[in-house]
Amino acid sequence: MELSTHIQLCLDCHRTCTASVIHLLHGGTGQGHDEQAHLVALLDCAQICVTCADFMTRSSPHHAHICRECADICEGCATLCEAHADPDGTFKRCAEVCRQCAVACREMSGHD
Repeated sequence: MELSTHIQLCLDCHRTCTASVIHLLHGGTGQGHDEQAHLVALLDCAQICVTCADFMTRSSPHHAHICRECADICEGCATLCEAHADPDGTFKRCAEVCRQCAVACREMSGHD
């Protein structure tokens, strides 16, 4: 996978997580779901993804460990999205994008 594809996947994940935060805040809640933990995970994921994209864009020597952390955070976010009540599919889509980003970031970190 090319570097530009990795960067785009991170930016897509940032955008999707941010949109999911808005969805959650405007009524996308599920019974018995820890909304606070989900919000924190979505915001953490969005932030690390944009940071990771920035590190890769600049060819930072630190991009590998940032990518490794990004993959871990994306996987955690995906797990919470999959556990959320999701009548319109917003969180299912978010989980898919997070998992795609995690795979790409693991590849960039050298830990497939």
